[in-house]
Amino acid sequence: MEGIIKFFKARWVGLALTLGSVIAVSLAHWLGVFDILELKSYDYRFHAIRGPLTGWTARDSTYIKMGTDVVLVEVDDEAYRLIPEEWPYPRGEIWGRVVRNLYKAGAKVIAFDIQFDAPDRRSEYLLDFAEKVRSEEVRDLIPRHGDQILGEAIAEAQAYGTKVVLNVKMVTEPNLQPPQYIAYPVDAIMKGHPLTGLINDQMDDDQFSRRYAVGGFMMHQPDLLYPTLGVKCVEAFKDIPDTTKMRYDAKEGVWIYGPFRIPPYGNTNTFLVNYYGPASGYKLQTQENLPAWGTFPRFSLAQVIDTEDFMLRSPEEDIDWMSQFLPGEIPEWIKAIEDSTEQHEMMEMMGLGESFDIKKSPFYNKIVVIGVAVEVLHDVKSTPFYSYLGIPQLTPGMETHANAIQTILHGNYLKVVGGRLTGLFYDYPWIHSAIIALLAFIAFFLLDFVNPFIAAVLLIVEALVYFGIVGGLFMDDLSWFLKAGLQKILPMSFVEGKAWLETALPKPGRSVVVPLVAPLTGIVLTYISNVLYRFLNEQKDKRFLKSTFGAYISPEL
Repeated sequence: MEGIIKFFKARWVGLALTLGSVIAVSLAHWLGVFDILELKSYDYRFHAIRGPLTGWTARDSTYIKMGTDVVLVEVDDEAYRLIPEEWPYPRGEIWGRVVRNLYKAGAKVIAFDIQFDAPDRRSEYLLDFAEKVRSEEVRDLIPRHGDQILGEAIAEAQAYGTKVVLNVKMVTEPNLQPPQYIAYPVDAIMKGHPLTGLINDQMDDDQFSRRYAVGGFMMHQPDLLYPTLGVKCVEAFKDIPDTTKMRYDAKEGVWIYGPFRIPPYGNTNTFLVNYYGPASGYKLQTQENLPAWGTFPRFSLAQVIDTEDFMLRSPEEDIDWMSQFLPGEIPEWIKAIEDSTEQHEMMEMMGLGESFDIKKSPFYNKIVVIGVAVEVLHDVKSTPFYSYLGIPQLTPGMETHANAIQTILHGNYLKVVGGRLTGLFYDYPWIHSAIIALLAFIAFFLLDFVNPFIAAVLLIVEALVYFGIVGGLFMDDLSWFLKAGLQKILPMSFVEGKAWLETALPKPGRSVVVPLVAPLTGIVLTYISNVLYRFLNEQKDKRFLKSTFGAYISPEL
């Protein structure tokens, strides 16, 4: 006991400086000083440590074999080029047709990340024109209102068992009373009785999309939660009754919605999206002509609308692609096969004609999310995969919904130590300070036993070990850093085929997130404060000795 007391008496200043470092770093962490760096370290775990879960660059086939439930239909550059109508597309001619094609192709849920809260512009123009023209013959030539046609297509789809989910926005106008309202699609479309879900964005301080809301509240209705688009898609896909209410269970600390338990990000109505990969349609601009990332199966809107009764701009590309997935229809490219035997074999292989099998459709029993992927329309987001392979890559907004949906369906939630990583001012997790203190005091004791230069090397090792633990917890494999290091050092000929050197993708719900920047800052501040104190103390001792003995001993001695 006396030895312990003596130890602490001799080193009380160093211990006090270490404790002060812990307090200072914890305070800075609480105030959000490290938030942006913490968020970037969080992104690094996605795009550099783990990588995609699906697509051709995934490190293994765990999730590919498991399968995804979301299919993307994009207004991409191909659609922009081939569809004869101009954006925004007429709702009857384009969107009503798309809904019919998809439900006939077996889609279970069709979700629109496109707003219909204003009347169809083209139809409104034609109605105005009709009012000015007195000729009945001209009026008879004007097509029916696009909103009405889309509403009928939605009603038809739902009658055949395909749920349609339309997006809505929560709007705030300070001059209104109450100042908030939900901007729903126009009445003619709502007559089809679609489901609706909010699409209001959840942005972090650096304008990246990492979180997704389970729902939103209006100020004058604090007890009424309006579910988001992704949640409504899950509801429709899993046949959860529309009357089911989402509630927060404070005891379990989860949002409960039917059979689903959604862990929130801190005490909020959001959760961290476990992004499955970069933008599905992005292609590297290389000479190898590599395929798109393929995080989720994706199709151009031009493909989905390409049937016998719809003409694309390019006759060479108008092959009636969608017809192969519609009962009773045969695409033009199969009709063009002259050899009847070959044509019949192709029909058999594609499951057309009498042997038509809707289960071969890529949309069968899927959630089909429709949205915009053309950057000029500005519906793009920055996600944790923005810097994948060192290349800036924006993700279409529709794909943030797809990742959130798949996170819920797979139960692939991220476990955050302390509940949250940033924005801690009103909800500080003390376990973060415990981690900071543990690393800081390890640094102090290392520094106490060796000289500062060796200590600096040991503290670098300590920081690397902690970095390895952080990455290992995210990968659900604490040996990740060692394996990754050996792969870099050892010859490729030796590494290939060695299963024990490979790190598998983490199973759903097994990734753990812990703070990185604040604990490492605690190590650095502990080292600097203690070394600086030692230096100043030694200088003080030298000055004392010099002043004491300088009068009795020659300066040379």
